[in-house]
Amino acid sequence: MKKIFNSFLFLSLTALSINAQELKLIGKAEPGGVLIGTGKNISSAYLNDTKLMVDKNGIFILGFDRDAAGAQYLKVEFENGEIETKKILLPKRKYVIQKLTIAEKYVNPPQEELERIEIESKKMNEARSQVGKIDSALFSIGFIKPAAGRISSVFGSQRILNGIPKSPHNGIDIAAPEGTAVLAASDGVVIIAGEDFYYNGNFILIDHGQGLSSIYLHLSKLNTKTGDLVKKGQKIGEVGSTGRSTAPHLHWGVQWYGNRIDPMSLLNISF
Repeated sequence: MKKIFNSFLFLSLTALSINAQELKLIGKAEPGGVLIGTGKNISSAYLNDTKLMVDKNGIFILGFDRDAAGAQYLKVEFENGEIETKKILLPKRKYVIQKLTIAEKYVNPPQEELERIEIESKKMNEARSQVGKIDSALFSIGFIKPAAGRISSVFGSQRILNGIPKSPHNGIDIAAPEGTAVLAASDGVVIIAGEDFYYNGNFILIDHGQGLSSIYLHLSKLNTKTGDLVKKGQKIGEVGSTGRSTAPHLHWGVQWYGNRIDPMSLLNISF
């Protein structure tokens, strides 16, 4: 009996060891970064006290806001009862200060536009409230840069417009000629394809699953509509200068739920 018990114990420990080794984290743990977890027989995962979505292939994602700091704790539970925990220490990240002098209408909207802006803000909030309902990791196909062109403004930079400090730049700007093709950065579902918003102009918001979304602003043309399923690399629009924009470019922003993510961090992830 003792020999049988020892054999059973050895097999059990071997199984636990295999599970622990199969957990893999891809990405970079830093403010504005994401980590994608993969593994077999994962039953659940938590970031601090927040439960994460895990799809049928054992894939989950977690992201860190631009201003995130300190220690974060990841807990992964396996079907056999094993629990693996990881302490994630986020390094400090420095951001560029960007000073711009532009026409006053781009800094403070005129009084007659405030009601319109409020209505559009409610529409955006309603659209973003839909993100997080897809538990499949549609993003697992990987990511591409959505348009050819020069990076003219980086993520997280503190913008000072005409001497007035404004909110940080929550995305990147890609300078490109009007009409340049804009592609879906990854697979996803179009949550809203909006037209002629005061700030956004013509734009598209895509849900990539598990709380990850991307937005494409200032388009001259839309090639998709709300509710469409789009594939990585599919043309969804064209670069323009609609909304609050001073020249043709694509503003590409990414969020994980409400956390502001550096889009460039997605391009460095290899599955």
